Amino acid sequence: MTDADDRVSLCPVTHELVDQLVALAELDLTDEAAVEGRLREWGWREHGEAVTGPEYADVPDTPDADHVSPLGHFVHCDGDGSFHMPFAYLYDIGGGLLDEDLWAAIPGWSSQVGAERPEFDAHFDTVMHRFIDRLGLPDYDVRQPKYVDRIVAWRLAGNVLIVGQGKEPMSYHQFEDAHIFIGSLTAENVEFPGGAAIRALVTS
Repeated sequence: MTDADDRVSLCPVTHELVDQLVALAELDLTDEAAVEGRLREWGWREHGEAVTGPEYADVPDTPDADHVSPLGHFVHCDGDGSFHMPFAYLYDIGGGLLDEDLWAAIPGWSSQVGAERPEFDAHFDTVMHRFIDRLGLPDYDVRQPKYVDRIVAWRLAGNVLIVGQGKEPMSYHQFEDAHIFIGSLTAENVEFPGGAAIRALVTS
């Protein structure tokens, strides 16, 4: 394949998952035992356990992660005070980064061929409004038109919950993700989406 083939991949964020993430945001994210206990209660598996299961037998590759949700999200959450869960990607096949659509083969994910930014933004908006329905209007709504990035954020007890979109950090900015991030307002060395400026804004 020589021409770029635009795609959007999605793993759904249900109302039940929104409720779980709001409950997670009420915990001390540096209390690894408490967080692990809650995730196990909800049926979230450790990454190594999940990807060695039979449903992944024909999957060529999976993202690095600490946990996998029952719906198929790959999650970073290791007791450092943060939780990061991508739920959509905007990318292309044959454009220099990916030669095949790895997301299409991952259980729980769907890949839309020919989808572009409008579809990606629509998925972001759907998830954002599910959190608005649950939490009310966000405390922050930050847009960076130059990069077409956006985050909305709520302050919850000792944490901030962010629904954001932007450059996927491991791809040298060649594709984008939409994600849910929960970060401690007090834990040090937690890297917020959008960098130090966003952390300074939402923790002040």
